[in-house]
Amino acid sequence: MDKQKIVKLSDSEIMSASLDQGRAIFSALEKQNFNSLQVDSLAKKYEVKIRWITPGSNDALEVENQLIEACVVGAETGSIQDNVQELRDPNTADYDSLLYSRPVVTPMADGAVNVEGVWNIYIAKKNIVLAAAQKQ
Repeated sequence: MDKQKIVKLSDSEIMSASLDQGRAIFSALEKQNFNSLQVDSLAKKYEVKIRWITPGSNDALEVENQLIEACVVGAETGSIQDNVQELRDPNTADYDSLLYSRPVVTPMADGAVNVEGVWNIYIAKKNIVLAAAQKQ
């Protein structure tokens, strides 16, 4: 019955909820020390897709390459942080999923930072809305 309940959320509420959920999943990854065997089980548990992408990775999607480039540029300017992107369905004007990205950086001796890679967590919009509805 709860899944059939009509819920109206603004885009900002959906973005905020997806940022919260992305951070919670990333925290769970941290607790597992980013163990590759645990990544799959966490993805199943949260019903998401989790990918680790490094700069120059050949198997990265276009959006992932754009995000990692933005992280590298952000590292140079000192403005690097996690974020959420709407992923648009090419057949409609709507979006069906959200991409939470969290860069992993290490400080270097000269004060700069090195971008090791980015954790990308793909979350279905439907799951965000259902989770937000349960909180209401």
